Amino acid sequence: MLDLRYQTPDGWLTAIRADFDAFLQDHAANERKASAAAIRLAVHHWDLPELVEAMIGLAAEEMEHFQRVYRILRERGVALGQDAPDPYMSKMHSLLRKESTMDFLLDRLLVFSLVEARGCERFGMLADSLEPGVLKDFYADLTGAEARHRGLFLRVARDVFDPAAVARRLDGLIDAEAKIVAALPLRAALH
Repeated sequence: MLDLRYQTPDGWLTAIRADFDAFLQDHAANERKASAAAIRLAVHHWDLPELVEAMIGLAAEEMEHFQRVYRILRERGVALGQDAPDPYMSKMHSLLRKESTMDFLLDRLLVFSLVEARGCERFGMLADSLEPGVLKDFYADLTGAEARHRGLFLRVARDVFDPAAVARRLDGLIDAEAKIVAALPLRAALH
């Protein structure tokens, strides 16, 4: 279902447990950036109503997730913190073709679908590892949301582009994403 060819090792959970507050700060930054990216897609592609509608809804949901993570940080007495560079996202952005506007759009949709799939996998791992309570419930909810978002990006890609072309490009990006994740160090961050 998730189209991932590399499974996150349990060492990722060890890194999260070692500095859960840093993980929460990174998580908040990722939710905010996801909301902003959805708005950028809607504005840049104003002439594709199916994309605009989907991205407006996604931006609102990602902002709600940001707010929820922020509340958890506040309850723990932790500030938002500065945004830090995300090596995973930098490498994923390097996969985007820029030769044409439409190639760039297709790649953005597919890369974002893979980022959401990776988030789904990792939030699911985290939810499974937590004791019953608010945090476990929150990350279980986010696991489902990430799966829906992954599907949303794929649906929009298939609505705008030829589904066979989407499948071909996605196959190569899945391989590239697996290599990127496997090469990155494990740290107290979503990616």
